Amino acid sequence: MPDKSGFESDLFGVLDDLSGYLADLTLVGGWVPYIYARFLWRSGGATPVFTSDVDLGLALGKTRAHKKTIFETLSSLNYAERHLEIGKLYPIVFYRKNKTRLDFITPTGAGDSVVNRMLGQEISLNRLDGFDFLINNVMEIPLKRGVREYALRCPRPGAFVLHKCATFTDRDDRQKMGKDLYYAYFVLRHSPDQEELAAEMRKYVKDDLFAKASANIKEYFSGDGGRGSVMIEKENGPDEYLEDLQGDIYSRFAAISLLKK
Repeated sequence: MPDKSGFESDLFGVLDDLSGYLADLTLVGGWVPYIYARFLWRSGGATPVFTSDVDLGLALGKTRAHKKTIFETLSSLNYAERHLEIGKLYPIVFYRKNKTRLDFITPTGAGDSVVNRMLGQEISLNRLDGFDFLINNVMEIPLKRGVREYALRCPRPGAFVLHKCATFTDRDDRQKMGKDLYYAYFVLRHSPDQEELAAEMRKYVKDDLFAKASANIKEYFSGDGGRGSVMIEKENGPDEYLEDLQGDIYSRFAAISLLKK
């Protein structure tokens, strides 16, 4: 289905604009399942709902030297700048074509010197607990679009699913919680190698994040479905391929907790 919103085109515009920094950035958030489907799994049919945000995680540790910060690069391009605090110039959030928001994220323990050297002090930066799990379990996915070819760092599918299951309860409203669960469900349902996905998640069973994910699944996917299934069904919309969508959702999430047994 063509993207009439222009969000898909904006995603690749952002990646093109930040091409010199991609080795030090990890794509996270709602665009990750899209990258899996199109470029990792090469699925011709399954496409997740597009999002208007591009979320980028900053890698920990040593980063390459860059002549300009990301703030300096984006400021020289056609990006709108939104100020977050009245009366203060910084921090700011960038928007591409006034509709696609860029959010930068790093673990709580990331050093300011590394972050500011690449990002710049002027850009809003979200520091999240548990985010190191996501950017420490990554893979490079080759992308080819038109004449452009590059590698994009993304979380491994199993890490992405578990992180969503562990952190969706930290969101500040029900709709955002539902979107996070929907993206996790998309990966659980459409991954072409279910055994490989389960084997990857099994590697993380001793991690604290796995325990948190299991506890959330138990709370939100109890009985024959639970409120988690209802939230996902709302985000997924009508599904012509499944007679019992809630049952499928429940079974896929319930199977995660069984991995440690």
